[in-house]
Amino acid sequence: MEPVIVEPVRGHFGDFSWTRFSGMESARRFVKGSMPKPPIHHLIGLTPTEAGLGTMTFSMPMTEWLQDSSGIIWGGIYPLLADAPISMSLLTGLPAGKALTTSELSINYIRPPSLNSGTLVGRGRSVYLGREVGVAEATVEDGQGRTLAHATTRCVVLDIPVDEFSALPEPSEPISDPPDPYLRDVPEGSVLGPTIWDGDKLVSQRRLISREFPRSPIEILTGLEFLSVDEGRSRLSWPASPWFSAGSPFMYGGVLALACDSALGGAVWSTLDPHAVAASLDMQIRFLRPVKLDGSKLSITGSVRHSGRMIRVAEAEVFDADGRRVALATGSSMVIPGGVEMLKQGISADKIVRGEGTE
Repeated sequence: MEPVIVEPVRGHFGDFSWTRFSGMESARRFVKGSMPKPPIHHLIGLTPTEAGLGTMTFSMPMTEWLQDSSGIIWGGIYPLLADAPISMSLLTGLPAGKALTTSELSINYIRPPSLNSGTLVGRGRSVYLGREVGVAEATVEDGQGRTLAHATTRCVVLDIPVDEFSALPEPSEPISDPPDPYLRDVPEGSVLGPTIWDGDKLVSQRRLISREFPRSPIEILTGLEFLSVDEGRSRLSWPASPWFSAGSPFMYGGVLALACDSALGGAVWSTLDPHAVAASLDMQIRFLRPVKLDGSKLSITGSVRHSGRMIRVAEAEVFDADGRRVALATGSSMVIPGGVEMLKQGISADKIVRGEGTE
């Protein structure tokens, strides 16, 4: 099945025309819906809900599209949400003619995500905003108000020549046929359940790569494609699609973080014994250069650097189509012996990570 992102892109993107307004005014307009929505909103439902001076809130529904073939939702979903409110909390303090680019994002995973998490809420708060650099933090909460993750970021302030941009277009009428991707049903049979992890993990991963199993929802949604997996190493490609814009001409940082998390997870899981699973604990990503949304393919490699009995540490590198390094990431994961059987018994990932799976 072709990825959803081969469809014509929806939403306004490709310039910084919104910088004609102050950051606070732009944020309020986004919340009110008087600014056109970017493609990433139409793809995953990322939506601004509240704006204040130094604060910003976004929501994102936990849909079945975020699952892998086994039904697991990876921790990379958290930075996918958090990068928007954490950076825009800083934007609210900037005058017209200024924008931000994320240079570093660190995130700690507290509880694993699941479909039972409901609609996630990301709350960003400005910690420091100077002339050239800003620092902010964000929390991700589930539908019950429980904290699932905590993030910090450093952003660089950019000067934008607003006279080069035409006036921002008015919001367009929503397209209902077909509905936005995140509102659709996932293809039947794309989630096979935890039984795919029966036996050798590396063999299972290679069966997924060979398409012996159908593509997972997250692969169909994003175009993610694992190319190879060896013990302790993974290699995948990720399209630089316009669907991954949060309004600018470049890839939204949260998408790049999700791609890195996929490579880190793939490398770590290739080292697990047949009965174990791994839960992501944290990730730090450094954005080295912007990624143009020209439809080319990013190449991402993940490799395990420390393989302890309880903790695995991995690194990921991202290269653009010209071979230039665009991002570096590190992450650690906790090994949970017997986790596969717990998943097959229907025990939630949250309970497994908190040690409640054997009660």
